[in-house]
Amino acid sequence: MPTVYLPLSDAQLIFLGLLFGMIIGSFLSMLSYRLPRHLLGQWQQQLDEERTLTSSIESPQALTQIPSSTQQPLSEINLSNRSQCPHCLHTLRWWQLIPILGWLLQRGHCHDCHAPISWRYPVTELITALLSGAVLWKFGLTDTGLIALGLTWTLILITIIDLEHHLIFDVISLPLVWIGLLLNLNQTFAPLEQAVMGAVAGYLILWLVFHLFKLATGKEGMGYGDFKLLAALGAWFGIMALAEIILWASISSLIIGSLLLIMKNRGWQQEIAFGPYLALAGWIALMTTTA
Repeated sequence: MPTVYLPLSDAQLIFLGLLFGMIIGSFLSMLSYRLPRHLLGQWQQQLDEERTLTSSIESPQALTQIPSSTQQPLSEINLSNRSQCPHCLHTLRWWQLIPILGWLLQRGHCHDCHAPISWRYPVTELITALLSGAVLWKFGLTDTGLIALGLTWTLILITIIDLEHHLIFDVISLPLVWIGLLLNLNQTFAPLEQAVMGAVAGYLILWLVFHLFKLATGKEGMGYGDFKLLAALGAWFGIMALAEIILWASISSLIIGSLLLIMKNRGWQQEIAFGPYLALAGWIALMTTTA
């Protein structure tokens, strides 16, 4: 039985989830903006060091074969910096950091330079609040509820980054695999045997789809980050949940992806991130689990 930390009514649980979710949503907004740039900056730095080493042992002509994207300057964004306007770099005041309300008070524009503030910030805070309220309503303020909150917030982070960059970083997905397996030592969401098989099958299913699609079309249909995310969901919910997760991800990607392509008037060859739909399906699996 899950440990109950504080007995609360459904209304109190939902309110607590909404309030705490908004705060975490503000943090996720910041992290989803800075983390990819920080990691890509480190990657750029490593490439620059390799280019410098290569230039000392190869002809200068060899350097022209490096993709132009590697010539971009190293990002200076740091995870520990105080929040700033990305346009004028003015440090934000405390009231500007209040979730949702800060954006509304500024009417969606920077108080100093009047540049528009992206909708991604209040939308992330609102969605995180709503999902957090739903999680606490289902699981209560218990150890399972706190674990479910952690997974929910991680899936939101993965979704935002994949939507913006079409990348799922190993630093997020791989720990999610190990955490799922460790949690299921106590059968938190699935028996350990099913969790192990779920992790293996989750990776191999999309790996096989990837290579069959590439063999048939000569194109890559998805990224390796999708394999690792489905492996993580398999580790959390077991092999028996994979069919439902893949079904929900496929249906949601078909419906939402088609609507977005039509609304944006883009061709059907447009690349669509699959990670957000896997994340959505994983959250549905979480909310329908009997844990």
